[in-house]
Amino acid sequence: MKKERENIFYKKWWFWTLIVIILSIIVSISIYMNNKLTGVGTAGISKEEFDKIEIGETTNFELNNIIDQNNEWDNDEIYERCVEKIREEKEDHKYTYIYKYYGEEKGYAIITLQADYSNGYYYNDVIVIKKENVGL
Repeated sequence: MKKERENIFYKKWWFWTLIVIILSIIVSISIYMNNKLTGVGTAGISKEEFDKIEIGETTNFELNNIIDQNNEWDNDEIYERCVEKIREEKEDHKYTYIYKYYGEEKGYAIITLQADYSNGYYYNDVIVIKKENVGL
């Protein structure tokens, strides 16, 4: 009888290993998602700062001044934690840049900027053309 119980446990060792691996993955994902949803502190974008951004008016320089009022982005590690480049495109002398700005407390904002060089000038401002609030 005792040997029978031992054999059942050893035959199912893979089952218990699989359970431990799945639980480890679930815990890791939970920790990762919780860190992403809690925000990045004062270096991130707030709802009030998001509301100050005007489509067709705000330049990249002004955008950085609105969000980074404490000049925290001078530190590359902080900047990389707060801003993520999603995509960059070029079409007919128009350069489009899409960035994800992580929120101060939670969520993030997707900001699309565009520079139009079709008039031949390479010193045109990069302007915000679209903004999305995702849970700020």
